[in-house]
Amino acid sequence: MLNPTVVVIFGLLALPTQVFSSGFGVGPLSHTGHKLVARADSGCRQLPASSGGRKIGLVIDSSSSNYYTDPSDLRIVAAKELNSLLVTKDQAGPGGQSDLVTVIDFDSYAVVTSPLGDPASASFEGIDSLGGTDIADGVRLAIDELTNNTSGSTAHRTGIVVLTDGEDYSIDELVDQLTRARNESIRVAFGFLSPDYQSGEEGLLAAILQTGGIYSIINTAEAQKNFVNLVIAHGLTDVDNTGSANGTTVLYPGLSIAGNVSAASGPKTYTYSAQAGEKLNFSVSAISGQKLDLTLRDAKSNKDLNSTATDSRGIGEFLFDVPKDTDLSLDINTTNKTAGLFTVSFNSSVNRTYGSCRPSNTNFTKYVPP
Repeated sequence: MLNPTVVVIFGLLALPTQVFSSGFGVGPLSHTGHKLVARADSGCRQLPASSGGRKIGLVIDSSSSNYYTDPSDLRIVAAKELNSLLVTKDQAGPGGQSDLVTVIDFDSYAVVTSPLGDPASASFEGIDSLGGTDIADGVRLAIDELTNNTSGSTAHRTGIVVLTDGEDYSIDELVDQLTRARNESIRVAFGFLSPDYQSGEEGLLAAILQTGGIYSIINTAEAQKNFVNLVIAHGLTDVDNTGSANGTTVLYPGLSIAGNVSAASGPKTYTYSAQAGEKLNFSVSAISGQKLDLTLRDAKSNKDLNSTATDSRGIGEFLFDVPKDTDLSLDINTTNKTAGLFTVSFNSSVNRTYGSCRPSNTNFTKYVPP
């Protein structure tokens, strides 16, 4: 049987100073039957079915800067939470297929903290805050571990998620590894903790998005848990694809998200489940310099609430006071024929938290390769 592969890398990358903080109305995933589930403020809602067999790589930054940027090791907590929601051998049961996970620790160089195996036996021991930052080596080692000849097929059932707070030694080397991942049909998601802008970042964003993954700025250490929610909502692998398959992505507080749009692709839509009394701030930055048209809508009543366009700085913003509970959507569009990169940020006056759903049963079905 083939085993779907997912690599998760936890880390921080550099983005422009003008970015969006996303607020998404769903939380961490879990398994109900063989489905992954995202949790909102109350109750759980199911994502498309997945039958196990993934291969997951958790890539975690252990450079010395984390001593100051993440003193409580919340990046490790986030990685453990994601791991806890994967399908274990016991959960898969007879005739079922579990996920596989590997844990990669990187600073000046990368090491395998936990070899590819059952999520129930994954180890996070020894991840400290010492050394430099070689993200490319972490991605390289994760791909090596996930594509070994004994672990089954890789294409379309593989993903990488990175948690880091640093800038890589070489953006070019990192882009090379992302190209390698794309060629293997491995989806890569990056979470960067409060990075500064770095030249060459536009090429890095493009390389990440071309894998089918997601690029997010994590504005506080505490928001790293929401990054896990975002990755799950977006889809860990191509097989799990949910968040942007129809052009829609859910927003989560404390995160900024990168995307691209062209006239041919049509608008990119971001959604948020708003609560009465919230004061919201949406901000969009056009990285590639294209003019963007922004429309805020009440999705329940199908009414436009506000519209604007990016200004001469490439920035567009909305302030909105929520009068009642509702679902909001932010449409980002352009008349440019060539696709351009942007970031979208979302902030809320309400500190909304998102708990984890736990498995309600373990009736996982066997994955049958296409």
